Amino acid sequence: MTVATAINFALVLLCLCVMVQAIRMDRRIRALRDGHLDQAVEKLDNATQQARIVLADLKRVLSSDVAAQGEILLAARELRDELSVMVGVGNSVAERIVDAADKARAAEAGARRRPARWREEADAALRADEAVRRESSPAGGEPAAKRDLSSIVLDLTAARGSRGSAVA
Repeated sequence: MTVATAINFALVLLCLCVMVQAIRMDRRIRALRDGHLDQAVEKLDNATQQARIVLADLKRVLSSDVAAQGEILLAARELRDELSVMVGVGNSVAERIVDAADKARAAEAGARRRPARWREEADAALRADEAVRRESSPAGGEPAAKRDLSSIVLDLTAARGSRGSAVA
């Protein structure tokens, strides 16, 4: 077999493939001409209308979700700012407590006092504070005035400072 014969066979195969495709396309074109074109256009129109409805619903949902997400984001930013302020306040209170503790340790070391005695006095002050709360609270209810931690620490450091100056 020569090269020319091989090329001819290849061309014959390609021509057969083209003929098969041409027959298939001819059948489809005849089907469209026979009246299926109206049905195809109608189905295409219905599909387009449904797509428009879905897109309108999607647009409405997305616009409301974007607004809701924007509100949530704004609230989250406000909370972040508020929490950063709270952390700053907490850090400054912690620094004051550490400074007061350092001063108290220095005063205690200078006066050479026993730590157990200070604890006993602090416990006594807390028991007295609890007694005052019980007396000021209505029967069976919450205490009339709640003291926060910073006021208790300040009272204890003030009492301790006055003791340290009396001992020194």
